[in-house]
Amino acid sequence: MHFKLFAGVLVLFLKIYIINAYCQVAQCPNLILWLQNLIKHPKLPFCDTEIRCKRNVIYLLYDVNPPEGFNLRRDVYIRLAVFVRNIQKENERFRNLRLVLPPWRRLYHWKSHHLQQDHLPWSDFFDIESLRRFVAVLDFPEFVREISLYELESKPFVTIHKLLQLQHFKDMFESGVFTDKWEFTPECQGNEKLLQGSYLKELPLFLRPLHVRCVHYQGGANLLGSVLQTVLDEWADVDETPKVIAILNAEIVLHDRWADRQFWQARRSMRFSYKLNEIVNQFRLQHFNSTDITDNVQRPPMWEYEHSSHNDQSIGGPYLGVHLRRADFLYGRESTTPTLKSAALQIKYYLQQLNLNTVFLATDATAFEIKNLKSYLSRTHVLRFTVDSIAQKASIKDGGIAIIDQLVCSYARFFVGTYESTFTYRIYEEREILGFLRHTTFNTFCKKSTMEDCLKNSMWPIVY
Repeated sequence: MHFKLFAGVLVLFLKIYIINAYCQVAQCPNLILWLQNLIKHPKLPFCDTEIRCKRNVIYLLYDVNPPEGFNLRRDVYIRLAVFVRNIQKENERFRNLRLVLPPWRRLYHWKSHHLQQDHLPWSDFFDIESLRRFVAVLDFPEFVREISLYELESKPFVTIHKLLQLQHFKDMFESGVFTDKWEFTPECQGNEKLLQGSYLKELPLFLRPLHVRCVHYQGGANLLGSVLQTVLDEWADVDETPKVIAILNAEIVLHDRWADRQFWQARRSMRFSYKLNEIVNQFRLQHFNSTDITDNVQRPPMWEYEHSSHNDQSIGGPYLGVHLRRADFLYGRESTTPTLKSAALQIKYYLQQLNLNTVFLATDATAFEIKNLKSYLSRTHVLRFTVDSIAQKASIKDGGIAIIDQLVCSYARFFVGTYESTFTYRIYEEREILGFLRHTTFNTFCKKSTMEDCLKNSMWPIVY
């Protein structure tokens, strides 16, 4: 009996010693509760210097205008990721700033209404650990779990301490000049539609009306630091508990420097999930006998190992990759969108130049349009990705299918995209990372089949 008592006291002493070594009392809330948990459990509970012992943690949530598509949202992420990475290095106050990835809502192009496609984590589509090696990010479910460790008063709800609704200035070119500027404005007070379509109004998040600030905003992401600094200066609470700040309409924030080294680092870190990459690799092997080795493409295990020495070295699989945008482009961009016959004649031209007979087609065209396009390409092998089963579609979702289309186009010998399409832009970027010659990448469908008076997308070479 005395031995057990002595052993218990010794264990408690050792655990208290561990506490002092890893978590100072002033830095770890609810220390008594933690001690009790230590006694109950043989393993140490999760309270290390990486989370609960950190002071002045700021969680930055954001959302984008609901109609915006998947590929623009990826670009908005890059703007904020570069901002967070820079401000962490430059300002001690934001050393523990963490960017929270917004869950994916059902988007316009996700037409499979029988699938559950709301509140999808980024891990469904992206390699989160790869993102994290560029900047401190948390997938939304990770954020909810992590902040619960602090045992805040609002638990199980997560209080948004301040929501910043970004808006354009009414006169964006005052005196004919576009300048970076921002100001608080009362315009959105009492606006019931403020959070319509946003995850920020849904549980477990909790927002009080008084916590909303409207901001006229015009400029790059670095300007956001001034806004956050002002918000923190206004805070009545000076304690070191975590703060949650949310930004609405984050697409208003622009790139500070487009396509520079940091942009490309963030973009290269956006590796897709292992599951999607495996499906793409199997599809390439099965239909084109295409692999990374035979195609000589640059794809090391980690994006940090990618190198400029591989530029212009990739060959690609023996097929033409095509992205043909239809749907709203037929009336929204009628002057630059080709007819099906015009697109087919241009595809034939490229196939003849490349001495190929196979085309991979990524498109949002209807089944009837695809049938018509194939009728113009009767002697051409036209391939599209289709799921193997209902279970596979439920697993990868419509977003995963779109990513697979992009990746297969990215590995093609030659690629032709659609003018002013963000889907095409992301394929351009992926091919730059893989190391293709630029004349095989930055190609655009023309309105006319003769390719006269043809508008081309911009070219932005990769920078290491």
